[in-house]
Amino acid sequence: MTGQYEQLAAKVDAFHERVTSAYPGALTCRSGCSKCCEVHLTVLPLEFERIDQAVRELPDVDKAAIKARLTKETKDVRCPLLDRSGACRVYEARPMICRSHGLPIQVGEPLVWDVCPLNFPDGPDLATLDPNMVMNVETVNFILGMMTRVRGEDPLERVDVLEGLKRTLDCG
Repeated sequence: MTGQYEQLAAKVDAFHERVTSAYPGALTCRSGCSKCCEVHLTVLPLEFERIDQAVRELPDVDKAAIKARLTKETKDVRCPLLDRSGACRVYEARPMICRSHGLPIQVGEPLVWDVCPLNFPDGPDLATLDPNMVMNVETVNFILGMMTRVRGEDPLERVDVLEGLKRTLDCG
């Protein structure tokens, strides 16, 4: 199953590259921009397994920094996987929600187009984007759900990232 997940991740990453090429300068997402990383996430178990493995492979200093963020009260609402500069410590293992942040997306019923308000600051207007440059998040979620079912798991089961990280780093 990991191979299929990797293929989906590669397709989402390739989609990001197509949008970036089609609209140069429109996506302001970059390493250190963590505005979209200020949410409490839950992910599918198959996605958390990747995060878990990536965290376990981090240098001890990074693990200690994550553990410190998880165990002390802080006003910093950013994901504990971010370093001081705002870069993700497990970027290659980030879940689909993180991979698709910033991209023009269509979601909901009826489908609505949306994009990070920091992106496309100089246009074009969201309504005029090429529909082939707008990711259907429901399709990605459906594929993830099917991968989960094939694994014999409930696609509604989620792992709280903060709680999962506490278990990974044995901090409670």
